[in-house]
Amino acid sequence: MDRALSIIFYLAIAIITCVMAAKTGAPCAYSFVNGQRIRQSAQDRLLLCGIFVILSACSALRFGIGNDYGQYAQTAHEAYVGGYVVTEAGFNILVRLVYGLVGFECYELMFAVFAFATIYIFLKSLYQQSVSFEQSFFLFMTLGFYFQTYNTVRYYLALAIALYSMRYVLERDWLKFIFLIVFAAFFHKSALLVIPVYWAASFEWKRVYIIAGVIFGAACFVGRDLVMKLALALYPSYKNTEFLGNSINMVSVIRISVVVAFYCWFMWYSRDRLNGRFSERAKRELCLYGHLNILAFAVCTFFSFLPVVTRIAYYFSVSQLFMIPLMISLIDDGALRRKIKLAVAGICIVFFMVFLLQAHRSGIKLLPYRSWLFTAERYIFK
Repeated sequence: MDRALSIIFYLAIAIITCVMAAKTGAPCAYSFVNGQRIRQSAQDRLLLCGIFVILSACSALRFGIGNDYGQYAQTAHEAYVGGYVVTEAGFNILVRLVYGLVGFECYELMFAVFAFATIYIFLKSLYQQSVSFEQSFFLFMTLGFYFQTYNTVRYYLALAIALYSMRYVLERDWLKFIFLIVFAAFFHKSALLVIPVYWAASFEWKRVYIIAGVIFGAACFVGRDLVMKLALALYPSYKNTEFLGNSINMVSVIRISVVVAFYCWFMWYSRDRLNGRFSERAKRELCLYGHLNILAFAVCTFFSFLPVVTRIAYYFSVSQLFMIPLMISLIDDGALRRKIKLAVAGICIVFFMVFLLQAHRSGIKLLPYRSWLFTAERYIFK
């Protein structure tokens, strides 16, 4: 497929799955009543399975798509034959298990396993934890989260687990939360960062904490040479790479800035309702998600010099998938709520089109789409 056809293909995936998501209902507490399955629950399961099959199949069948597809195939080969690799133990064990079961270096199956696991966890999180699966899924597609899973498969599996773990942060079930994040760290050790950050973001911030945070961020920016040395000590694989000079994705920074502005407006608009109409659960969610997005903005400004800092910010900004639908649902003025919902949809569509038009660039490389079903080309390693 050439670039134009690939963009049409991606648009079709987004439109079809978003329409399917719009037909789902709220999660049902019980799947059976008097021995018969509830129709809505059965319909939801069918639609969710359809969405999962479409998204995971498009990801699993790709070939050479993503900025590091070939690099991952090479790394998987090294992990399988016992060579030196910098990847975490979870990835290495999974590769040896998959290759050992099929009897050869089937990197297509390895990518498929990551696709199935990542998409499943994302969908499970959105369906069970969002106030509106329809809106959250729309954001998941149009903000590019799904298509970015074609890149850095270890990281996006860890990101999906981090998103799912937010339910335990809200429930103050720290044992399950830490267990999930440690498991995610076996695939991408950067996930460990969210343990202290999610914990800190779940509490109300006093003014002195905010001032201290600004001072700390400014100090790190001033002493960025030292911070960079510490970062490269933790991630030596980034030394002398293109990532050192091109770490910020400005489109993502703009998106985070717009969401933070929306959050600040919403908190001002709802200032008389926070202690009244809003439930304790809603207030905890607003606290967690709002703080995480403020931290994402801080990371993209004070720590913009770090390699691939956008990935760090994504651990925080992925909460937008829950926060935006929650804020929209809590606006009591029906006319205003509809206008904001339309405005959010319009902004997301524009963002998605910009994303697709840039998807051929270095660092993304999602265009043109190719599948190993229609090519005899393969990576051969010796």
